[in-house]
Amino acid sequence: MQQEINVTEEDIKYAESILLPEGKTFDEERINFIKNFETIDLQAVPGSGKTTALLAKLLILERHLPLRTNRGILILSHTNTAVDEIKDRIGKHCPKLFSYPNFIGTIQSFVDQFLAIPYIVNHLGYKITRVDTETFKEQLWKEFQKIYWDENYNKPGGLFWQRHITESQKISKKTGINANIICNDKIKNEVIDLFFDFSDNKIKLFRDSSTLLATQTNLRFIGIKTAILKVLENGFISYEYAYKMGLNCIDVYPRVIKILQHRFNYVFVDEMQDMDIEQYELLERIFFNEGETRSIYQRIGDKNQAIYGGNVSLENIWTNRETTLNINGSQRLSPCIAELVNCFALSRDGDFKVEGLNQLNIKPHLIVYNNDNIKNVIPRYSTIIKQLIHSNQITDDTKNKYYAVGWVKEKGEMDKIGISDYFENYLSIISKQKNDYPTLDCYLKFFDSEKNTLGIIRKNILNAFIKILRIEDISNPNTNRFYTKKEMLEFISLFDSHEFSKLKLLIFNWCMGVIRGKFDEVYDSIKNYIPLFLSYFGKSKVKSISFVDIPAPPHIIDTKIETSISISNTVNYDNFDINISTIHSAKGQTHTTTLYLETFHKIGNGNYESQRLSNQFKYNLFDNNTLDVVKQSTKMAYVGFSRPTHLLCVAVCKSRFDSHLSDIDRDKWEVIEI
Repeated sequence: MQQEINVTEEDIKYAESILLPEGKTFDEERINFIKNFETIDLQAVPGSGKTTALLAKLLILERHLPLRTNRGILILSHTNTAVDEIKDRIGKHCPKLFSYPNFIGTIQSFVDQFLAIPYIVNHLGYKITRVDTETFKEQLWKEFQKIYWDENYNKPGGLFWQRHITESQKISKKTGINANIICNDKIKNEVIDLFFDFSDNKIKLFRDSSTLLATQTNLRFIGIKTAILKVLENGFISYEYAYKMGLNCIDVYPRVIKILQHRFNYVFVDEMQDMDIEQYELLERIFFNEGETRSIYQRIGDKNQAIYGGNVSLENIWTNRETTLNINGSQRLSPCIAELVNCFALSRDGDFKVEGLNQLNIKPHLIVYNNDNIKNVIPRYSTIIKQLIHSNQITDDTKNKYYAVGWVKEKGEMDKIGISDYFENYLSIISKQKNDYPTLDCYLKFFDSEKNTLGIIRKNILNAFIKILRIEDISNPNTNRFYTKKEMLEFISLFDSHEFSKLKLLIFNWCMGVIRGKFDEVYDSIKNYIPLFLSYFGKSKVKSISFVDIPAPPHIIDTKIETSISISNTVNYDNFDINISTIHSAKGQTHTTTLYLETFHKIGNGNYESQRLSNQFKYNLFDNNTLDVVKQSTKMAYVGFSRPTHLLCVAVCKSRFDSHLSDIDRDKWEVIEI
């Protein structure tokens, strides 16, 4: 029997006193959600404060802990940043919520801790020491290279060569690049996408779960399986593989479902639209279980913002609950921006509608440019901001955030437009805070600059040393596995305590140097230290020479964007910074002003937003016959347009404006031609 939670007016006032500015209260939409403790979906518009409403619910739940029979509460989100926000805002008020039997974390950490790792250890017999996609791929490619042309396995490399050489030769004729180089690159990309599916004993590709090899007596099958299992034996698994293992776990041990349902009375998943299909399926099978569940399971999000990885398929499997609540009021958006954003909403479950509660009245601006003056778009945007500041329509505040965002970073062909056409110094850089990078200099450049602490930089430096040990095939003799950071430091401490003290001082100085912007000095110092570091392990710099000594190319692309880093794309024309980024990286952010840069993307009928979405620019809602190929573009615009509190600008080329938007409603748009 579920424990009934009755939320009183006093509970609501208590939550308001902690979460809201003095004098502010929750409105009826939010109170309806805060008081609801049934299995429901909450669809909330951008800037609605849905996370704040969830935090209010959690503050109130804290007052009822421990629950009957000591059951727990599970709170999941998509990113560590979101989890940290929960801890920062209510942690000190909820000591019981942040302790056993409750769990607050990412979907990844939940799957790793409760499903994947126990299954791998207890059922498969491997001890996993690191869950990281880049490391898993690196190790898989390394193991595959050992059997590439091994006749004992019927030369597995030949299989991939046959799959890719024809297409590589075609590309070679077009580009002039050697076909062998192209083919080898394709082979590597496919090999590092492989996994062995323990559920049906087949070798498959992560990208679409298609089967590459299924005959277990095939020599190539045996060789590739051996390579994959060797990586697992060495203690490495990718994030994606962990989800596969999680699904395997509940297939092999279905009782786990009942155990987790008994453990967690209430399950709250924030930013549900950011979950991929396997994450969605795992949560559904465990906590909904076709309605046969002991858990109260609430999914919170906005289907219209499902843009991660450019994948819109989640909307096809996210079936609404019997009860769906809406929060339509956006605290962020003004009525005139909200009216436009609403036209780009594909999903309108229940009475979903984007309504602006921010009482500002700056019309969206359309900046119309010619191809020969495209680089004047961002300076013109800056001028508009400056004018609004001078007229007091935007308060001059150093906390303001001014952004220009676009979908595609760089043009694929000469006559196509990307972000870099608007801003030629745009650097497409690794933007995700990771444990693994291709070169030593990346470990010094790419870290979470918003935190900008010695601990973050120290972690990156130690991870670089760990990678050097892996590249040089140096493993811990006590475990026959690669060193962890802790094991590496313990080894050096025991090897020579004096040298260990010197290393600690060096690391401190390196961290301080990075913070002070002395990158070149730190980089050279670490490079000079590496031979001494390797000598502790009885090795010299051989296989890691290129990793240590050759800096990364100027353009390193990684589309899995999560956090900001130490290098940013900013420009300053009028004494304030304008940040230039992708729409993916801006997701979840609140801006003071946003400039949406239309870019070329080969989908749908027409390759630019002003072509594909012209009806929505004219304040027309989508009908139910919207083409699937346009939906991705629609969601990009929905996310990009819904960032600003004050001003939304959109950049459109004059030729497309004349063809598709010349009859736009100028009572609703401010049109500026440059």
